[in-house]
Amino acid sequence: MKVLVTGGAGYIGCLVVDELLKHNHQPKVFDLFNWGKESIEPFMDQIEIYEGDCRNSRDIIYALEDIDAIIHLAGIVGEFACKSNHKAHFSINIESTRTLINCCTDPELDLVRDFIFASSCSVYGNVKGLHDEVTEETPTAPLSSYAHAKLRSEKIILDAMESVPHFHPTILRLTTLFGWSLRPRLDLVTNLFAYNAWKNGKMTIFGDGLQYRSLIHARDVARALVQTLEAPRLMRSGRIFHVGEETNNKTVKEIAEIVQSQLPSAEIEMNPGQPSDRRDYRINCRKLKNIIGWEAAYSVEDGIKELIENLNTMDWDWESERYRNHLFRYV
Repeated sequence: MKVLVTGGAGYIGCLVVDELLKHNHQPKVFDLFNWGKESIEPFMDQIEIYEGDCRNSRDIIYALEDIDAIIHLAGIVGEFACKSNHKAHFSINIESTRTLINCCTDPELDLVRDFIFASSCSVYGNVKGLHDEVTEETPTAPLSSYAHAKLRSEKIILDAMESVPHFHPTILRLTTLFGWSLRPRLDLVTNLFAYNAWKNGKMTIFGDGLQYRSLIHARDVARALVQTLEAPRLMRSGRIFHVGEETNNKTVKEIAEIVQSQLPSAEIEMNPGQPSDRRDYRINCRKLKNIIGWEAAYSVEDGIKELIENLNTMDWDWESERYRNHLFRYV
């Protein structure tokens, strides 16, 4: 398939491009390249590139030429980044989905039948005391503008499916990501702990550290996106799946302790009186495994080890805003 990957140079996107190529698909990267093109340099001679804005219908219409499927990843990720870039967050995380869906389903244009959307398990909020674990049928209760935007985009996509024959979208709600990518992120909890332990010899936990995070390696997410796209439509059309691994359900304190096991000199500093992220959930991910047949390959320990190895070997400016979404100013 010829697959348009919006945000194809990002943290997940560059890994999706690599995975598509391994499966003999033809990726077209659609991106503003806010972080540059270094993450896709290894694939330059095997891919198409369209530099454009997913909020711009003209850019989308031309980028969609001859496209068989879309993997929609473009967006401002994380609550801090969304709050500090409020208008850009609304236009990118909500309205760009509407524009993209309108263009790929309009009767004046060629219908793109297959659409995979990367949503987030943050839509469930804090379920502690309400549900022992979260399934795809658990009621949503988003706590952030980022999570609200994901739900609004999901509705835009599913509403289009109801009105457009032969449009087959699938929504993948991702658990909390970690791990190495050619466009690294150091503002994710596991990666941040590993970086702070490596750089400063200390990790700080706000609150009691007993809140759960369901974790998944970015490369496992890329594999899930591509494997879902390749699955028969009757198995995935209109469905919502969680992407995560139950053995990677860890408390924040456990994540810090795993980092400490690999960097024994690092200290764990507890700040129980400080406010913490209120999300607290353990995600059930058996539906994707049972229906699509996907399995995670990376443990939290694997991802932390890999990240520390790359921090040691890559001579990059790790303090740069390039590796932290919330420091970037979006327009």
